[in-house]
Amino acid sequence: MKDEDVSQGAADAAGNRAGRPDLRRVRGDERRKRILSTAVEVFGEQGYRGTSLREIARRVGISDAGLLHHFGSKTGLLAATIAERDELDRLRREDAEATGATFVDTMREQVARNAASPGLVALHVVLSAEATDPQHPAHESFRERYRSIRHQDDDEFARLQERGELRPDLDPTRLGQLVTAMMDGLQLQWLLDPEQVDMVGLFDDFLRLLNIPVPAQDAAGTEKGDELDS
Repeated sequence: MKDEDVSQGAADAAGNRAGRPDLRRVRGDERRKRILSTAVEVFGEQGYRGTSLREIARRVGISDAGLLHHFGSKTGLLAATIAERDELDRLRREDAEATGATFVDTMREQVARNAASPGLVALHVVLSAEATDPQHPAHESFRERYRSIRHQDDDEFARLQERGELRPDLDPTRLGQLVTAMMDGLQLQWLLDPEQVDMVGLFDDFLRLLNIPVPAQDAAGTEKGDELDS
């Protein structure tokens, strides 16, 4: 071990004893965040099959082994990448709502972002299907993911119903699961045949079946009123 490594380790330990943050842990957390943000970027650019761990490691500036050190396995990294994408989507939604976007707006924007990121959608579809096996290393993380999103929008759906913008015969506490199931199936069909499956348009059709108002579109797919803003 090099003398400077010993000195740095001693300094970190001393700082920890003094109640200051463990610098090694802080650096490890920062690198882990950088790896995940890079993985989301690379999967978005190169797709599920086209992305290699080596490319992610290269962009971060570490070895393949160093990459996996932070996540335990390739599957651990892939599951963490999906969780990172979910967190980014949550932050985007909060930012949009803070500037006046409605709940329905944010749902539709999410679908549009997915349609522009087939690599990340494929990662989710493939890994979630594999994780249905109880022995799969990502089984628990995916089960918890679906549990967490199942009821996260119950209050929003209830408010839509109170305003008369959702069918009154539907249970708002079941709609989150229904919307998620519909989107999972729609994403699969879109990945198989993207030229024939209009994911964004079909999601709007689904909202209309629930009596949720969405902007009408002209024949070119442009929302009416958009031309007034240009």
